[in-house]
Amino acid sequence: MAEGAKVQLSNEIGEELDWKKLDPRQYDPRRIIREALSEDLETTPAANATSLNKPKTQVQPRLTVGEQAPFDNEAT
Repeated sequence: MAEGAKVQLSNEIGEELDWKKLDPRQYDPRRIIREALSEDLETTPAANATSLNKPKTQVQPRLTVGEQAPFDNEAT
């Protein structure tokens, strides 16, 4: 039945169809995201790829004896 529909559609349009362009699976969001993420990894140098998951930390200076830690009244 599907082959008959393909033949009928080809006859009505009158030109060769590229069935891959008409495939609704190409719009699957999971596939689109997977391809976008794999493109980013392929273009990123290996050195940057290993540093992506490392947290960005800053060394905090130690408090001197008797010094109080900073406190933000609006944040608590």
